[in-house]
Amino acid sequence: MSPEYSLSVVDNELINELFALAQALPGKRASLTLPRDPSEKTERVVKWILPEAYIRPSKLIDRFQTKTLYPGRGMAELVTFSGEGEITQMVLLKEGMVAEVKVETFSTVVALSPFATLEVKVHPAGYNKEKAASFAPWAPEEGTKEADIYFENFRQKLGFSSDS
Repeated sequence: MSPEYSLSVVDNELINELFALAQALPGKRASLTLPRDPSEKTERVVKWILPEAYIRPSKLIDRFQTKTLYPGRGMAELVTFSGEGEITQMVLLKEGMVAEVKVETFSTVVALSPFATLEVKVHPAGYNKEKAASFAPWAPEEGTKEADIYFENFRQKLGFSSDS
């Protein structure tokens, strides 16, 4: 491993800068991918997700992939879905927990408060963004009017509203 990949540190200052970026961006989330050697099979991303952020449900598609979340601040609902878009499970994520989403499971995260997490994805066959995940066909693309309507309806279904 080359020296530039020997140590990655994300301190409070960087976490706070990432939070400010999430507040400023239209999607109301921001992420920082930790440096890695191109041969590594693991991707580590620090994420801030605000309650207004719609994250289109998706699933990992390679049977050897994994996605693990390590919440650091705030709370969020991790929601899984059937292939038809019905909610199958909801888990309240908060600091001190670890949650792993299995391959072929549609999921999303809905922040209940500003939510920071470390997301670790393992891509045993190597990372290829186009082949890493598949978006849910029943969930609209992010940044569209349809997505705004879907997300508001989804939040209401979960018992939240845009005012909560």
